[in-house]
Amino acid sequence: MKRTFVMTAAAAALLVATGAQAETFIRIGSGLAGTYPVVGAKMAEIINANVEGVTATTIAGGTEANMALMAQGEVEIVLTYGFLTPVVQRGEGSLGVPTPQVRHLMTLYGAYFQPVASADTELTSLADIDDEAYRIWGANATSIFLPMIAEALEANGSSFDAVRAAGGTVDEIGYGDTAGALQDGRLDVGFFAGPAPYSMLMQIENQPGFTLMGFDEAAGEAYTAALAGTTMQELPAGTYAGQDEAVMLPYLMNEAVISADVPDEIVYEITKALVENVGEFEGLFAGSEEIQPETMLDLASVETHPGAMMFYSEAGLADD
Repeated sequence: MKRTFVMTAAAAALLVATGAQAETFIRIGSGLAGTYPVVGAKMAEIINANVEGVTATTIAGGTEANMALMAQGEVEIVLTYGFLTPVVQRGEGSLGVPTPQVRHLMTLYGAYFQPVASADTELTSLADIDDEAYRIWGANATSIFLPMIAEALEANGSSFDAVRAAGGTVDEIGYGDTAGALQDGRLDVGFFAGPAPYSMLMQIENQPGFTLMGFDEAAGEAYTAALAGTTMQELPAGTYAGQDEAVMLPYLMNEAVISADVPDEIVYEITKALVENVGEFEGLFAGSEEIQPETMLDLASVETHPGAMMFYSEAGLADD
């Protein structure tokens, strides 16, 4: 359905005010691998092409590290999972850095949390991960994956300590290196989050191949209770080569957050540009079509920036 956007007198005044300002720089913390760098680059491209007086660039880095940079005024927008935003805002993340100025900009798309075991092992369930000495990926303290993996292990009755006690190891290599580590035998277990099929997993479908480890009902309930805004969804059989059965996996929502220090008029124009050019996200990767104006306020984990809310309200996208 086509939506018509009407510029009010207030919005026009904001536009004039924006044009009178000096160049504004918007730095987008867009992760290290997976879909975040792709989305961040497209956001920067749209902003640069449509918002006068604003120059947007992307910054690589772990999600919590990027949030810490926001707290220091060195990053304006961060791509993150919704469950993590209020935790970091309160200073309860792994780095312990409060980010009180973080505000919701827009809900983006969902991602399946996909634990896999190399086909070179006989492991089929996270519940058995501490039965033998497995080499697993555990992320590092600044990675958004750390709480995702820790809660997945706990929901299935295990932990990093239990893995180590069984003689296994917990590796902290970068996320972008995990597929290669599974491929060359340095890891037995990896954890991925993204669309399905996911390009990083498609790299190892045949060499070495993998088993997708689903969640039973009890584990799913425990996981969704631990990570706010998470649901369980079925991944159909045949999504990946050799996957003969459907599996239940956590489904987490991604969002873009923005600093409250960015002026309302700038955020209004950024939101306007991203909404009106939302079609440019489609086709970037499987699931990117979920980025839609009608859902950009869904599951907002913290207060929405007033500049963004002004646009959403004027465009008829906010509930009164």
